[in-house]
Amino acid sequence: MRPSALPLLLCAVNMLAGQLHASFEVSIEPPAPVVEYGGTVRLKCRTTCQDPSTTGNVETSLYKQLLNASGPGEKVVELSNITEWSSNILCYYSCKGTRKTVSATLIAYRPLEQAVLEPLPQLAVGESHELVCRVPRVAPVRNLTVILRRGATTLHAATFEDSDENEPQDVVVTHLVTAERGDQGQNVTCQALLDLQPSNVHFNATSSPQVLDVYDFPEDPQLEMSETNLETDQKFNVSCSVRDVFPAPRFNLSLAGHPLPFHVTEDGLRAVAEVSQAQQGQFKVVCSVWVGRKERWQQASVHVYSFPQPQLNVNTSVPREGTEVSGGCVLPPGHSSELQLQVTAGPRVLAAWGPSPQSFIWRVSEEDNGTEVVCEARMPASDKPPKKSAPVVLNVTALPKIDDRSCPPSQNWTEGEKVTLRCQARGNPWPEVVCEKDGTSFIPGQWHTANRTHTGTYRCQARSTLGTDERDITVWVQYHDVNVGLIVVVVLMVLGALASAGIAYGIYHRKKKVREYQLQKEQRRMEMQKLRPEETVGVNGSAPGSQP
Repeated sequence: MRPSALPLLLCAVNMLAGQLHASFEVSIEPPAPVVEYGGTVRLKCRTTCQDPSTTGNVETSLYKQLLNASGPGEKVVELSNITEWSSNILCYYSCKGTRKTVSATLIAYRPLEQAVLEPLPQLAVGESHELVCRVPRVAPVRNLTVILRRGATTLHAATFEDSDENEPQDVVVTHLVTAERGDQGQNVTCQALLDLQPSNVHFNATSSPQVLDVYDFPEDPQLEMSETNLETDQKFNVSCSVRDVFPAPRFNLSLAGHPLPFHVTEDGLRAVAEVSQAQQGQFKVVCSVWVGRKERWQQASVHVYSFPQPQLNVNTSVPREGTEVSGGCVLPPGHSSELQLQVTAGPRVLAAWGPSPQSFIWRVSEEDNGTEVVCEARMPASDKPPKKSAPVVLNVTALPKIDDRSCPPSQNWTEGEKVTLRCQARGNPWPEVVCEKDGTSFIPGQWHTANRTHTGTYRCQARSTLGTDERDITVWVQYHDVNVGLIVVVVLMVLGALASAGIAYGIYHRKKKVREYQLQKEQRRMEMQKLRPEETVGVNGSAPGSQP
């Protein structure tokens, strides 16, 4: 090394040593101090300066007490009764003429109070509701997290990092939720977390759970009645039903403002009642159904009327033909004014539909015997069948009558045949008919054998308690006498014809036998002629077919 460089080297070493001496650090522990409001905290102010003459301190507006340090380069202070939510702490040291200062903010906090979740009303499916969670007097609010949960599902999480408030704040967190059927019975909670990192101070406060009560009632109930027009004290069925509801519905049925007893079907969706009403008038049947806190209702009118049996009066049930029958029909007192009456006699209408009472006059004939006279009552607005009175059966009396149809004036018989005198009469009571000829009585309808003495005129008389009627009948009997001579001639002619036929057949048979004999004789002659040439050849010594 050159001698002239030594002073320069020593100067550089001194300068580097001075800079190393002057480089030191100052810190506060903990670096982010927190303390409960009104509480006490210890802070350490440290330096890395190794100079024994270094000095330092902690400056604060809070009441402090200096404590014994554990070593050089350290100041320990205790701050007590801290009532400032945020205070500035300064820590400084002077080392070799250099002063360094660090600062820290002491934050005061309050332990979390329990979060409060506002009660939940019963919610309809599809209905939205705002959840409200309140966390009172939070400090510092920037370190707060509020979480709303439905069961294990997080609905909403709120943080407040941007808040610059140090004093306690009332925090309100809201979230809009829409109810679904699957939400029924789920717990909704609000959790508040106060995390004072990097310190080891944590608070967790959860609200009491609120249970979701969900219902679904999409449409009005259906009200059905077996009758809308009915008689007093007549029983009828009322049915009220709902569908696609949740949870189970609650029913109420009433008639004219009075509750009705009813039963609910097994599926829980229908209420059924059997009711009656003793008073007349128009009444309301009302069905009210509650599902959750929702009520729906339906109503219908029922018309109740008094419908007694009509009473029929006829002046006589045994009139004489050609006379007038009169009478009337009436309903007992207290009947409904809407009822109508009609009087009929078989297919004939004696009094058309009209209000009570109804009257009639009718001239009867013989054909009306046995006709039923009936009075009917009906309610025009009802489809119920009419009510009928007890029928009155007419017994129409009539004088005996004989006419050509039932007693022909001319009748033809044939001698020897079984015949009867045809003559009947009509009337009521039924008349007896007797016919006479030459002092002899004949009962029509009795059978006898006709002979020529029956020819003549018969006087027939029909008798009853009401009178008589007569008619003459002429009977003709046809007959024929036997001709013996003609019978003999006919028999002889038949016998002659039979004899001629027998002779002709005998001649024919003989000729047939002769022809058959001659034919057989001719056939034998021809067979003999065929045999003669063969016999001639045999005599000459040559057999048929031999060679020379």
